[in-house]
Amino acid sequence: MSKALAPWVAFGIFAVNLAAPALALPAGPGGGFDLVAFGRLPLWADGRVQRFESVARTDLLHIRGPETDPTHGTKAPKAGPARIDPTLWLLEVLAKPDTADTRRVFPIKSRELLHKLKLQAASPGTNYYAFKDLGAKAPEIKKQAEQIASVKASDRGQWQEELIALREKLVLYERLKNSVLPNSRLQQEAKGKPITFDFAAELAKYQADLAEALRVDAGRRGGSAERLDVGTEMRLREFARLFQFVSRMGALSVIPSATRRGSSGDWSNLGTVVVQSSLGHQPPAPVAFFAGMCSAFAQGKPDAFNSQVVRYRQWLAEDSGPLGK
Repeated sequence: MSKALAPWVAFGIFAVNLAAPALALPAGPGGGFDLVAFGRLPLWADGRVQRFESVARTDLLHIRGPETDPTHGTKAPKAGPARIDPTLWLLEVLAKPDTADTRRVFPIKSRELLHKLKLQAASPGTNYYAFKDLGAKAPEIKKQAEQIASVKASDRGQWQEELIALREKLVLYERLKNSVLPNSRLQQEAKGKPITFDFAAELAKYQADLAEALRVDAGRRGGSAERLDVGTEMRLREFARLFQFVSRMGALSVIPSATRRGSSGDWSNLGTVVVQSSLGHQPPAPVAFFAGMCSAFAQGKPDAFNSQVVRYRQWLAEDSGPLGK
């Protein structure tokens, strides 16, 4: 069996921020959720260490374009939809996808493309669509994009270029959406109903089952004939199966390395870490912090969310070795 991962992580460019008192950060917009503190948490994306706030701005800009960032369900100005904080948007994508899927972040300007996809016109004053509007069109979008790929770029019409760009944006959105939780799979299993998966609670059950499996395994290696309960084994397999989806789909690596002290570039996909833990060790501490943040955010509990952010930042500062001091 593998040994539990040691809690070491280093990422020099964040050392000053992590050493600062976490509770001193002001709460940003978002109904009491400290988006500023969460946005300053580090992760690995696009080949380098970044902050969540930076990834959120970049990816929302890529999907939405340079115009006003939208929010769904509020009165929109004539020039376009109202604004949403990019960090809040990314949090919704990661932890509250049922809400994120209603955000009108995908622009479609070509009337011909709308006709090709059999989409109704968007709300008056805007040409933005939500993932909820476009998800069912994914097979047709993929089919059209594959056909367009054989056409020379110079011979493509506006609607064709826009469709290729739209498919790239949808793929990015799906990958972001499945970077921490298997949200697409959970939505599919919910069959149109709201997701009820409580990441923190389910992870606690998984950790308890895994501890039992490790105990039984140690006993068997010592000569015991005890076998793991079938129900426990099935729960372990099911949890790992869910997070295999994250390991394949996720665009972000949010779990810092615990094997190379001093390395800023060794980060892991959360799903990969969970699946690997099923082979014989408990998941490292950051998995529980992210589980707590996701559950608290999805359940509308800002105090619990902010507490998890503070605890994670303190863990990063304390356990990052000399660079975190």
